[in-house]
Amino acid sequence: MKKAFTNRELFFLAKDKVKNSNSNISDNEIYLLLEYVNNYQNYTEIVLNFDKICENCRVFDELLDEVISGKPIQYVLKQAQFLDFNFYVDESVLIPRPETEGLVLKTISYIDSLNLNHDNIADICTGSGAIAISLKHKFHESKVFASDINKRCLNVARKNADKYNQNIIFFEGDKLNPFINNNLKLDVQVSNPPYVENADDIEEKVKKYEPNDAVYIKDGTEFYEEYFKHHKDVLNENFFMAFEINYDQELKLTELIKKYFDKNVRYKFEKDIYNLTRYLFILGGYEDKTIN
Repeated sequence: MKKAFTNRELFFLAKDKVKNSNSNISDNEIYLLLEYVNNYQNYTEIVLNFDKICENCRVFDELLDEVISGKPIQYVLKQAQFLDFNFYVDESVLIPRPETEGLVLKTISYIDSLNLNHDNIADICTGSGAIAISLKHKFHESKVFASDINKRCLNVARKNADKYNQNIIFFEGDKLNPFINNNLKLDVQVSNPPYVENADDIEEKVKKYEPNDAVYIKDGTEFYEEYFKHHKDVLNENFFMAFEINYDQELKLTELIKKYFDKNVRYKFEKDIYNLTRYLFILGGYEDKTIN
């Protein structure tokens, strides 16, 4: 057997191997592996060098075996694409998802279009730091905080913040505790907490490889109720809150909003790219602005 293969040969050998293993692996994932082992910066470099010898055939084959075994390619390559970023990820953090990209983009859109105060922004349950870093990148002058109860998550988030030279202030702690303990007042609070309470809603691949405590929770609205209940302790008079939620929580969250907020608060549920109810936005204090 040849000791060296071109990228083209490796690609077609990989396709055969995937087919024989009955794995559901796309051509794009094979291209990503080739990009990684050749240290290419993008897909174009693969095309331009498709007939050149790959110097890391053995590594390519090892990584392909990991992906065929079912391990998410993001964990195999230790990286995940999110908006304009390529974040470091490992098994201690949830892989950033397109739905969360939507949360960030909608939050930015509301802040810009409504000209909302955003001097102090917090991303609670930051995980990989994707939300906090994306918001800091957009709002350079804002002070952005990121918190998580898991020290390993914070280590990953710090690594990503350093990679993109974003000055994020990190706190270790549960829910709102770090902000209450430090007497901080926020203009914008964003969070993608664990919210799935029906284990059957979680894909088997997620259960096997991703941190379950970042997804599953016995009471799916526990975090939101804590945020609502103590909002006056951490938010300024004029505030904006943005949350990723589960598709089946609109009714219960509406009841909690009515329980904990003043009647003049404005709120809106929105759908994600899959047409599922996935976001909740709450606007308080502003008398001349609305999100409805």
